[in-house]
Amino acid sequence: MEKIKQHKEKIIGLLITLVFIALICWNLDFKQLIETFKIFNYKILILFIPLYVLSLYLRGVRWKYLLCGDKRFTIKESFLVFTAGSALNSYLPARAGDLWRAFHTGKKLDESKMKILGSIILERLIDGVSILLILAFAVLTYFKHPWVLNITYIASGIFLGGLIVFFLIFKFNKTDAFFNKLIQIPALSKFEPVFIKISGVISRFMEGFQALNKPKYLLIAFVTSCLAWWIECFITYVLILGFGHHYGFSIGLFIISFIALSTIIPSSSVFVGPYQYAYILALGIYHIDKSNALGIAFIHQITIMLTITVISMIYFLFTNTNIKEIKEEIEDEITETSAKPDKIEAKNAGNT
Repeated sequence: MEKIKQHKEKIIGLLITLVFIALICWNLDFKQLIETFKIFNYKILILFIPLYVLSLYLRGVRWKYLLCGDKRFTIKESFLVFTAGSALNSYLPARAGDLWRAFHTGKKLDESKMKILGSIILERLIDGVSILLILAFAVLTYFKHPWVLNITYIASGIFLGGLIVFFLIFKFNKTDAFFNKLIQIPALSKFEPVFIKISGVISRFMEGFQALNKPKYLLIAFVTSCLAWWIECFITYVLILGFGHHYGFSIGLFIISFIALSTIIPSSSVFVGPYQYAYILALGIYHIDKSNALGIAFIHQITIMLTITVISMIYFLFTNTNIKEIKEEIEDEITETSAKPDKIEAKNAGNT
C-alpha cells in the first residue's frame, strides 16, 4: 500500500495514458497508418528543425527576462537549461524537468530554488495566455464549433484566472499579515514557528514573479513567448504540407493549441496518449482521418523529441553532468518542495 502511495502520480498517469491509447486504437486502420509514413516528404525537416531550435532559443530569452535579466545567467545558458528541462519533462513524470531547472539554476546562481520555481510557474502561465490567443484567433477566423469554444473557455479560465490570482497575490502580498492573524488565534498560537516558516517559503516563491512588477521585462517575455509559439504554428503548417494536405495556416494554429493544452493532462513519459489524441481532434476539424492524423503526430513528436534530446545531451556533456547527478538533483528538489517548512527554511537559508 505504501508503494502505491509513493508512485500514485505514475499510476494515475499510466491509467490516463491507457485510456487515451484505447481511444486512439479504436477502429484504427494500421495499414493506412503505415502508408502515411511513406508519403511524407522528409526534406521538410531541413526547414522544420532549425526553426524549432529558434523557438527554443526564444523561450530561453523569455525565461532570462522572467528572471529580470539576471546578468549571471546568459541567454545561451537559459536556452540550454530550458531545453534540457523540457527534455526531462518529456521523459519523466510529474514535470520533473521543471524541478530540475529550479534546483540546477538556483544552485548555479546561488538563489532560492523556490524563487526560480516561481519564475517557471509564471513562464507556464504566459505560455498558456500565448496559446489562448492563438486558439482564439483560430476560432474567430475559421472554426466556431461549440466543443472548440468550450475548450477555449476552459483554457481562458485556467490561464487568465491563474495569472490574475498570482498577480494579485504578488501585488498586494498580504502573506505575512495573513499568518500574523492566524498566530493571534489562541488555538493556533502554538504553531507560530511553523506559520513563520511557511510564510517565508511563500514569500521566496513569489519573488519569482518579480517580472510582474517590471513592465519592460514582462513585455519582452510575453512577446518572445508569442513569437516562439507562432513559429511552432508555422513549422506545423509546413509539416502538414509535407504529407500532401493543402489547408490554410489555421491548421497549424489548431494543432499547436490542442497539443499544448494536452500536456496539462497527466500521462506517462513522452506524453503518450493525450498528445496523439489532441492531434487527432485538431485534424478531425479538417476531416483528416485518425490513421493519417496519428502518423503525422508521430513524425512531429519524434522530430521534436530527437531535437531537444540531442541539445540536452550536448549540454550535459559539456557541463560534465551525468544521469546520476540529474536524478539526485530532481530527488533533492522533490524532497525539498514536499518537506516540512522547517526543512525548507534550513535549505533555503543556505542559498541567500
